Amino acid sequence: MGIPLNLGTLVLMLIIYNEVHAGGIYGGKEAVPHSRPYMVLLNRTITNKLKPKNCDGFLVREDFVMTAAHCNGRSIKVKLGVHNVQQESAQEMFVKQAFPHPYYDNEEHDNDIMLLKLEEKVLFTDRVRPIGLPQTEDEEIPKDCLVSGWGYNIRGVNQGSPVLLDLNVTLVASQVCSDNHAVCSSGLDGPARGDSGSPLVCNGVAYGVVSSSIDNLYIYTRIPDYLDWINNTMNNS
Repeated sequence: MGIPLNLGTLVLMLIIYNEVHAGGIYGGKEAVPHSRPYMVLLNRTITNKLKPKNCDGFLVREDFVMTAAHCNGRSIKVKLGVHNVQQESAQEMFVKQAFPHPYYDNEEHDNDIMLLKLEEKVLFTDRVRPIGLPQTEDEEIPKDCLVSGWGYNIRGVNQGSPVLLDLNVTLVASQVCSDNHAVCSSGLDGPARGDSGSPLVCNGVAYGVVSSSIDNLYIYTRIPDYLDWINNTMNNS
């Protein structure tokens, strides 16, 4: 970044640069069909028509999906086991209850993580499988990771990708992220509109949740910092 930023400054810059809440994969390539069986497409009912209706998420248990807290809506329908959202059928169901993090801040975007309790358990198949989470809070996150999503993939084109896209990213040191329970990647390529809630996958484990971006800095909520809340929510809901 070059200039140290506090979170308030970051928020202001996000507004100035048209914040990317709900990221698309810029620079991505089409994923091998059904090679990411944990990926979930969220279609939400919202009141703000300026925000994308779709977000992404990922299956972490037969009855729970994880996503970003800013992807909440009046109602949410999930699609699982799909690669081309325009041509393929999918397992579909509504979310029974949403659990945004209790300290999620909609203005400063702290704690941008949410669990979705599904109305029924999903059927595991070769196209629908959960992804593993970190086991400890102090687990070191690998630097080379993968993000996937159906978000916008061409700058200036207001449309998401019909097929799932993959992009390899490398995490970078950032005080903005480390001070706010997040990790970052940077560069011209990264998540864009429509990819919010997608997992940051490193060595086959989901270590982050796509949250937001500013200019060429991409921000992921750091999952290891929330393991107690995640386990308590899923076990006690």
